[in-house]
Amino acid sequence: MPIQRSDRQFEETSLTPLDAPIDDSPGTDPVTEPGIEERSGPLGAFRSPMFVRFWTTICLSLTGVWVRITAMGYLVYEITDDELKLGLISFAQAAPVLITGPIAGSLLDRLDKRKILMAVQAVMFGAMLLVTWLVASDRVEFWHLVIIAVIVGGAAGFDWPSRLSLVPTLVPRSQLQSAVALNAAAFNGSRILGPTIAGWLIGGFGLAACFGFTAAALVPFIAVLLTLGIATAAKSPTASSGSAFSNLIEGYRYIWRTPKIRGLLSVDIVPLALGTTYFTMAPAIARDVLDLGSRGLGLLLAANGIGSLTGTIAVAMLSGVRHRGRIVISGVACFSLFLIAFALSSNVQLSFVLILCLGLSTSIYATFNDTLVQLNADNAYRGRVLSVYTMLWGLTPIGGLEVGFLSSKIGVQNALAINGMVILAYVAFLWLRTPVRQID
Repeated sequence: MPIQRSDRQFEETSLTPLDAPIDDSPGTDPVTEPGIEERSGPLGAFRSPMFVRFWTTICLSLTGVWVRITAMGYLVYEITDDELKLGLISFAQAAPVLITGPIAGSLLDRLDKRKILMAVQAVMFGAMLLVTWLVASDRVEFWHLVIIAVIVGGAAGFDWPSRLSLVPTLVPRSQLQSAVALNAAAFNGSRILGPTIAGWLIGGFGLAACFGFTAAALVPFIAVLLTLGIATAAKSPTASSGSAFSNLIEGYRYIWRTPKIRGLLSVDIVPLALGTTYFTMAPAIARDVLDLGSRGLGLLLAANGIGSLTGTIAVAMLSGVRHRGRIVISGVACFSLFLIAFALSSNVQLSFVLILCLGLSTSIYATFNDTLVQLNADNAYRGRVLSVYTMLWGLTPIGGLEVGFLSSKIGVQNALAINGMVILAYVAFLWLRTPVRQID
């Protein structure tokens, strides 16, 4: 899909070898230059040695993230026995993104993305060492977890947009959908391994081992970032002058005056705020509805990860598919229906199938949406666009508090079913009031 740019035309013959530093300066970005989009197949991005090194280590680090998420939810519910506090810990982890996301947006188009990522990993490493010590010494209290969740959540506002904005500099345009899908596969594959490993570690070694594993899993990624041969992110014309605040405002103006970008960003507003609540409430569903223990919770979340990985692989295989905007909206619709069914299910086998389908539908629409955002965002604004994309995760605390409050009043199953119905109604807005369905 052509993207109108004022920068000079990208010439294919000017590509450096894929294991050499890539010039990330405006006008040389192989992803966003105008021309006919060519797709290289589901595994095309693996032809870039830099991307392979990057991808391999994020697989491990993301597995550690899902071990932490699973263990944190289990720990909070164990020490508080309170659904509302599950919502509060979700709020504490996600709300800081609303603050740090805009800061990340103003920096990613100005500074070296690797240095930002390394600083983020260092903060997360320290936070995980602290919670490991607190749990191992039996000194952990709920307020400790809230503070650590805020620290990790604040770092996450820089983490994911930095990773996303780095990917297009590792591969040429023809390999972008492959790279985005493989990146999503790393995320979703870790959703299978992470909860499973967490359940095993909790049962065999205790909760402290989970947080220690998360810290250790960050080390290889930091090492690769230190050696990754990629040029410092050059300042784009829109980010090279003026204050960070003015650059940020200009990024928001770009999003608002670009209907496709605005529409693609709107896709996740309600599904993120209300849809991810099934994951927040998973410990309560596993224990109080399905009568599962810690390993059962791990398997339940792993089933969700299997669905997500399957969907991601399907997207990678569909490298030449058209009408991707319609697929995105249809995926949101399927997700809402599966959420309603999962909320009302009290059968263990059916719940496993439905949570797998939730992962499948989410990964399909989200991976296509990620790809379309990358393809339609101008290089000069990509960091700011992706920071806003990540900021939308800051909406999850709204859902966490909402579902925690509703669960305490009408039960967790009814609360999740209501959220599913609201998302289904939102599908009509996406179809009728945004240009997403018109994007090929």
